[in-house]
Amino acid sequence: MRNLRNRTALVTGASMGIGVYIARALAAEGMNLILAARSADKLEQVADDIRATGRRVMCIPTDLSVRDSLSELVERAEGEGGGVDVLVNNAGVEDWMIFDQLPVELIDEAIEINLRAPVVLSRLLLPKMLQRGRGHIVNISSLAGLGPVPYAEPYCLTKHGLLGFTRSLRATALSEGYPVTVSYTH
Repeated sequence: MRNLRNRTALVTGASMGIGVYIARALAAEGMNLILAARSADKLEQVADDIRATGRRVMCIPTDLSVRDSLSELVERAEGEGGGVDVLVNNAGVEDWMIFDQLPVELIDEAIEINLRAPVVLSRLLLPKMLQRGRGHIVNISSLAGLGPVPYAEPYCLTKHGLLGFTRSLRATALSEGYPVTVSYTH
């Protein structure tokens, strides 16, 4: 998709870190935004900064580790937000710890947020993008998706998986001639 002006992007993990910069960059390109993250207060701060530039911004506080929240996020983004043209799967968690001391709950959380959520959000939004005849899905990975990083096994696992998913979905999109593109960055 070349023309981003007045299109809408859904950015997960938009309340802090690189998510804030992604949201600001998309707004600078003329996009309207739907921001998702766990922290409603931080989301509103980011939204207020972007609204000052004249862009439309909607905040949807969402915990991506809660499975039902993914379909709720998509329903609100498509309904109240007017549809998603660009999905930026940016949210992520990382815990740096000796693996045999890492609580299983943190492994589950990393898989839910870093891998399952981007896959499911892509699956839920792709048919809507295909119906509109346009769209782009961006998965934010990490250099940890390309090689080993000590003390970060769940993070590496999920980022390797996200790269594999992205490459496979992009191959399917090309094979099927989809008007939707798929990419990643790290």
